[in-house]
Amino acid sequence: MRSIIILIALLLAMASGTALGLPLQGSNENATVVIFGSSRMPVADENSTQEILKVDVGLMGAENASYELLDQNDLAYYPGLYRPLSSGKQTVYFLTEIDSLFKLINVTQEGSDPIYIKWWITPNASNDRIKVRYYGITDSSVNSDEQMLVLQVSVQNTANQSINVTPFNFTLFDQWGWNYRPTMGFDAQNVAPGSGTDRLLLGFTALPPVFRPAALAYDYGTPEAMVIEFEKDYVPLSDELVYGAASASNSAVNNASSQAKMAAAAPVAQMANQTEGSVEKPPANNSAAAKISSIKDMVAASEARLAATRQGLNQTDQDAKDAAISTAALNNSTATIL
Repeated sequence: MRSIIILIALLLAMASGTALGLPLQGSNENATVVIFGSSRMPVADENSTQEILKVDVGLMGAENASYELLDQNDLAYYPGLYRPLSSGKQTVYFLTEIDSLFKLINVTQEGSDPIYIKWWITPNASNDRIKVRYYGITDSSVNSDEQMLVLQVSVQNTANQSINVTPFNFTLFDQWGWNYRPTMGFDAQNVAPGSGTDRLLLGFTALPPVFRPAALAYDYGTPEAMVIEFEKDYVPLSDELVYGAASASNSAVNNASSQAKMAAAAPVAQMANQTEGSVEKPPANNSAAAKISSIKDMVAASEARLAATRQGLNQTDQDAKDAAISTAALNNSTATIL
């Protein structure tokens, strides 16, 4: 009971704004760029090795800029689509390899110095038995009635006995501290000591339209509950992880031109704390595949797929309700005859 009270107090404090973290941002002499967040969505082709990364960007002091995204293998990705939003914000779409992790985004305005923004480390929580890592939103859908979210996580067993991991080990919390259980997910897994799962998907449906994910708990309601608070635990990567070990003792990395040179040579091993395992370097087909017309079609196809998925879920719910009503009516009729 004490752990539940502590967790609720923690979430209420988070909702009140006392644990808010700042978004990623960078500036030069002319402009300021703010990265508010990102999410992924699969392309409609189930056999594709790529997915779409959507980055929520705010640009102040300039009308437009170009973007370059570097992953943990130093492969560069370039936008295939921009969608302007209100008040200087826009969604920038990249076509990336599935499950890529990123370390640096470079923003360039014509006639100005580039702005280098270090990406987020993947949030995690641990105790003396288990380590849980959160990789973000991999699919989402929202309409006037409800939201659907798919999250990606992994679990590592650091104890000396096997553990059983199911979707119901996880609980998602919104910005007001209300909790939600998964409605879709992976099959239960038995994880041996010293081993870990692959990345696992957790699906949440029938979420409120104004829902905003604020925290993810593992074993919520038990004495060993762990909580990942997204706004607090999403922190920028260190200079050492992004630029290499030399940055810890070389003050020149604070200079933008030095950062650009170091970014191209940063070793993959320096990303170990973020990646939890290396990812094979994808083929160099980004420049051809991410043309605006191509990615626009991919986004449209993915949105159509999400709409069909949502409609299917709604139909399933309606069928279940209709069946329940029919059963109740039959029971009432039978009771009257008897």
